[in-house]
Amino acid sequence: MENGATASERNGSGGPAQTGTARVKRGMAEMLKGGVIMDVVTPEQARIAEGAGAVAVMALERVPADIRAQGGVARMSDPDLIEGIISAVTIPVMAKARIGHFVEAQILQSLGVDYVDESEVLTPADYTHHIDKWKFTVPFVCGATNLGEAL
Repeated sequence: MENGATASERNGSGGPAQTGTARVKRGMAEMLKGGVIMDVVTPEQARIAEGAGAVAVMALERVPADIRAQGGVARMSDPDLIEGIISAVTIPVMAKARIGHFVEAQILQSLGVDYVDESEVLTPADYTHHIDKWKFTVPFVCGATNLGEAL
C-alpha cells in the first residue's frame, strides 16, 4: 500500500486526487448520503462490511464506551490498525481523533484516512478549543453544538 493513499487513489478511479478544497470535501460527504458506515476493529471486518455494501468504515481499536467504562482514556486508534484497514478495502476509511487534539488529526491525515471524525465519544483533549478543520486537506465529520465547533 502506498502510504497516504486515499480511497480514490487506492481504487484507481482516475488521475491525481484533488483534496482539501471545500468543493471536494462537500462532494465526499455527498457520496456517503443514504449509505451505511460500519464500525470495524479488524481488516477482516472491514472487508466483510465492504462486501455487504457499506459506503465507508470507521476504524476503531475498541468501542470507546467500553474503554471509558473500564476507566481508560479513549484515544485515536493504533496507526498500524488503521493502515491495515486502509489496505484491506477500497471504500473510504474514517478514523476518530479526540476533540481539540490536532496532532491526532495530523497523524490520521498522514496515514491517508478519507475522513477524520473529531469525536465527542473519545476522551476530549481540549473541551474549549476544537481542531481548526481549515488547516487540513482531509475532510472532517463531527458533532457540534455551534458553528465555531463545526469549523
